[in-house]
Amino acid sequence: MVNRAFLGKLIFVLITLLIILSEGSNSLADLSPSPLKKSESQVLGDLDLRSPDGEHVSLIPFITRKAVVVVFWTTWCPVCREEVPRLNRFNEDPRIKVIGVNEGDSVRKIRAFISANSVGYQVVVDPDGAVAASFKVAGMPDCVIIGRSGRVVFRGNELPKDIENYLSQ
Repeated sequence: MVNRAFLGKLIFVLITLLIILSEGSNSLADLSPSPLKKSESQVLGDLDLRSPDGEHVSLIPFITRKAVVVVFWTTWCPVCREEVPRLNRFNEDPRIKVIGVNEGDSVRKIRAFISANSVGYQVVVDPDGAVAASFKVAGMPDCVIIGRSGRVVFRGNELPKDIENYLSQ
């Protein structure tokens, strides 16, 4: 039986190589997105994301098919609560996949937040902050947009004013 994590990493590597070849690149150095470091882009294939119910969630099926909006949040953050309606609208757009990464809250608190705030997008847990650390998240909230190119095209401590600028990158 093939290990799912290994298969996810293999798919990520193959997609990345296809992108490089289609862009006519002659160097593996082109793997690193600008202006972010190569190590930050490699994290996409290594993420072990789990829903509050413990189900595995992967970004791999969405990379190159949709822009992926990864929002790091916590239940005590008032800005995180205020962003939920806008994130719900983003997630309704067929060009966008929203993943909310909760850092450090209990599953009980996460479920209560989802229910109380009518969260309509995928939520995953990051109990020890490993995913946030791999993205070098300094505080809450934090937003990372992975464009259809598979590269990080936006980073910020709030949602971008005009997401349209990032959907085709």
